[in-house]
Amino acid sequence: MKIGYDAKRVFQNFTGLGNYSRTLIETLTAHFPENEYHLFTTKLNDIQRVTKVTNHPSVSVHLPNVFWQKLPALWRSYFLKNDVEKANIEIFHGLSHELPLSLKGIRTVVTMHDLIHERYPSFYPFIDRKIYSYKFKKACEQADIVVAISEQTKRDIIDFYQIEPVKIQVIYQSCDPIFYKNPIYTEGGIVQKKYNLPPHFILYVGTVNERKNLLGLVKALKMLENQEDINLVAIGNGGTYFEKVKKYVADNGLQKRVHFLPTIYFTDLPTIYKLARLFVLPSFFEGFGIPIIEALWSGTPVISSIDSCFSEAGGPDSIYVNPNESEAIAAAIHRVWHDEILRNEMILRGGNFVQKFDDLKIGQQWIKLYQSLL
Repeated sequence: MKIGYDAKRVFQNFTGLGNYSRTLIETLTAHFPENEYHLFTTKLNDIQRVTKVTNHPSVSVHLPNVFWQKLPALWRSYFLKNDVEKANIEIFHGLSHELPLSLKGIRTVVTMHDLIHERYPSFYPFIDRKIYSYKFKKACEQADIVVAISEQTKRDIIDFYQIEPVKIQVIYQSCDPIFYKNPIYTEGGIVQKKYNLPPHFILYVGTVNERKNLLGLVKALKMLENQEDINLVAIGNGGTYFEKVKKYVADNGLQKRVHFLPTIYFTDLPTIYKLARLFVLPSFFEGFGIPIIEALWSGTPVISSIDSCFSEAGGPDSIYVNPNESEAIAAAIHRVWHDEILRNEMILRGGNFVQKFDDLKIGQQWIKLYQSLL
């Protein structure tokens, strides 16, 4: 099969959507190298997280001419189709919510990660919401198959865009193999010293924005102020909301207990997960929640939010709380932190559950879907 991809996120994004795109292509090339995987992009990137995908012999990278490289959004929407058709692609896969318009003679699939802009419009500027709504709905209508990354996202596609359920398949995502396939763990003491980490800590990983609710977690930590051994390490960056969180930390004397790491070396992340006593993601809503499965693969107990997709990623033995209630977050942290038997049970059962996200199992589902299109 000759499969083409809108590879913008592969080369330019290094959080959720980029990680999803690279992990999927790396999975397919590792287990199904007999196919051709064609990546269409306006920009290249030579960092190791990209080149370990693009250097595979079954991968080809396509760039438009210099003129279109300066107009990437226009090219992706209207003129990418010309390059795809010239390459004789049989299947085109939009990895992140959109497809080129007017593809001819090519079967199409689009991955829909979430419709958060529809469910929580206050988190997005007006013009962004309108653009997303148009592109996302158009892609769902145009695609031969729509893939949702969770049952929650499938329900939202049906509810907001009135797409027929029979057209939608759910294929979960895995995380980067660095977390589970011959994982490379740097010696813990080295990493702790490198980032000046406390001896024991709660871990948060994610963009620091209002939806992910880091402030709610910090407020929960404040409620545990008589337990100074409980520290928080927050990996991620942000804008105005991040400043709001840092101000709360300063105003409430939590500077010694909250450790912000806006950037780290990705290869150190598995070790940091291993060092954490527990992982907390108190987000209001996600399409899936890759950090949850990263934590489970790393043997770290998970506390997350009720509703949304969190139980799909975390399984029945993680703990779920109301993200609007910092008291509930604090109570769950206190419980898991001090109950070693519970922690060990969560580690064991979480490790069993996360096997369903093994890359081979995910890859087989994708190959079966691609074959069905032909």
